[in-house]
Amino acid sequence: MKNRRDIKIKKEIKQRFMQIQAGIFLMLGMLCCGCGNGESGNIPEETYVDFMQGLKTEDAAGGSGMEQGGPEEVFCTDTADFAIRLLQENLKQGDGGNVMVSPAAVLGVLAMTANGAGGDTLAQISSVIAQNQDMEQLNRNWKAWTDSLAGTGQTGLYLADSVWLKQTDEAFSVKEDFLKKNASFYGMDLYGTAFDTDTVEDMNSWVNEKTGGRISRMLDSIPEETVMYLLNTASFEAEWERIYKEYEIKSGTFTNASGEKKTVPFLYSGESVYIEDEKAVGFVKPYKEGYYFAAVLPEEGIRPEEYAASLDGEAFRSMLADAKTEKIVITGMPKFEAVYEVRLNDILRAMGMEEAFDRKKADFGGIGSYADGNLFIDEILHKTYIAVNELGTEATAATEMNMAAEAAEEDPGLEIYHVYLNRPFVYAIVEERTNIPVFIGVMNEVGE
Repeated sequence: MKNRRDIKIKKEIKQRFMQIQAGIFLMLGMLCCGCGNGESGNIPEETYVDFMQGLKTEDAAGGSGMEQGGPEEVFCTDTADFAIRLLQENLKQGDGGNVMVSPAAVLGVLAMTANGAGGDTLAQISSVIAQNQDMEQLNRNWKAWTDSLAGTGQTGLYLADSVWLKQTDEAFSVKEDFLKKNASFYGMDLYGTAFDTDTVEDMNSWVNEKTGGRISRMLDSIPEETVMYLLNTASFEAEWERIYKEYEIKSGTFTNASGEKKTVPFLYSGESVYIEDEKAVGFVKPYKEGYYFAAVLPEEGIRPEEYAASLDGEAFRSMLADAKTEKIVITGMPKFEAVYEVRLNDILRAMGMEEAFDRKKADFGGIGSYADGNLFIDEILHKTYIAVNELGTEATAATEMNMAAEAAEEDPGLEIYHVYLNRPFVYAIVEERTNIPVFIGVMNEVGE
């Protein structure tokens, strides 16, 4: 049997390979505000393969050679730039509604895909996700970054990935080296199944669990030619460093992108970090640990889509790095909840990643082979959910909030800034050490 040694899911090798599916039918499921963990949930135990078993400690560590402090600056720059370009393309191809993407999750998936790509396919993927790094450097930086992410159970970014292989298709073989590399740098669960109706329910069950029930279904059926799936979730669970008190929640008017005015609950607070550039103002509201919420309001007459189009990763991170701290910022923002779903194929093509979706030209020989045809990416689906309220991003625990009114009385000369998000705005959940946005979006419509 051709390369049968490669495709066998061997129990002595641990899988945690987080990559494409195949046929290649690549599927992504992401969310903001849920909880993820490494357990296999309700998935039948016999379908799970521990691919890390048998790997040496130094192999599992990825041989990063990085300092424990985190990734190189080039990774931060490339990743922030990818985040902004991903948002821009979603806005270009959107319908003017709310948009939210998880650049961190999409980057992780594409990076693992690139580890099995070659030729122009690899060059194109690299140009989209890592313009100034080679794949070895990106792999090391990714591991250094994710290993350093803050996570206490109350606040944190939780990435979960699984790969599902069609065990009943003997024409499909997967290379061990591909699995091992992705096991070393990107942790994942591997499942070998029959790709029948039970598999559909198992995959949906996995996504449902990892997203805390916020995304209950990713697929309804499995196309016949599909031989591999990747399911990915990115969950962010957070409480504000200072929660909103009851008297700080009042009705306000939000003018949607269509011009329609809506009366909705607003959250009012005094913050201490003010951000601005030539076209927008904003504020930063910290979560309990490791992350913060950044809200940016374009000038009157500038739509968020136009404002986002003027940005790049360097400009976004510079605005955050140059924030004015220890200020008084009187803020107001609507409570909001949003769901976003998008097929990323055309968006990634527009960003320069074309060959990966071409069933004839795609080069994924590093992943494996298929006797009846060529491996390519058939589809990438991305789903996100966010809820922002008085307790945090998705209700969790609560801490006390402290208004800054008294400080103004003590120092009459202190400048006070006002930022009211009463019309469409850009927002991001940002990892504070690197200023990398792990979720980023535009809120155009609020209310029923």
